Amino acid sequence: MILPILLLIPFAAGVFSALARTRRAMETANLAAFGLAFLVALLIAREVLGAGSVSLWGGFLYADSLSALVCLLTAAVSLVCAVYAVGYLREDERSGAFDGEDTTSISKLRKYYALTPLFVTSMFLVALAGNLGVMWVAIEATTLASVFLVTFYGKATSLEAAWKYAMIGGVGLSMALFGPCWPTTPDTVWRGPIPLQD
Repeated sequence: MILPILLLIPFAAGVFSALARTRRAMETANLAAFGLAFLVALLIAREVLGAGSVSLWGGFLYADSLSALVCLLTAAVSLVCAVYAVGYLREDERSGAFDGEDTTSISKLRKYYALTPLFVTSMFLVALAGNLGVMWVAIEATTLASVFLVTFYGKATSLEAAWKYAMIGGVGLSMALFGPCWPTTPDTVWRGPIPLQD
């Protein structure tokens, strides 16, 4: 029952940050959520080391030693990034990096502090997915969240980079969807290379 808690903690922080009105509330929500996520990832790793693999809901969520390691690494990196982002974004606000744009600095910070936990939630879901379909949806969610995070500053170069990333990522993800689906059809049999001429 601990696996969905790892997904719910950063998701709740993202929803809270999207509704928060102050920078301090968004920073606190992210720091607390990523700290809790790290502790839950440690508990999952301990449970997997003690009992082997852990699954929930008929294998919908599944954690073995590799996925526990990936969750632990994701939680550690997200916690370090959350701590660093507080000072970094405050300095950006002080230096005027958000000035001259149509949006206020609070709406820019809300975008970052809401999308980052959603990105981390989908990263956890990639590691805990029990089937390829759910994993593909989670990878697509990481792509969408990161595309919007790339556009954070709203400059022409970041918008161009996000567009290119979305196009390249979309092509790669469509191939990633096609790959697992094709060889799993019952009538697919490898008969060797197709001859060019008879």
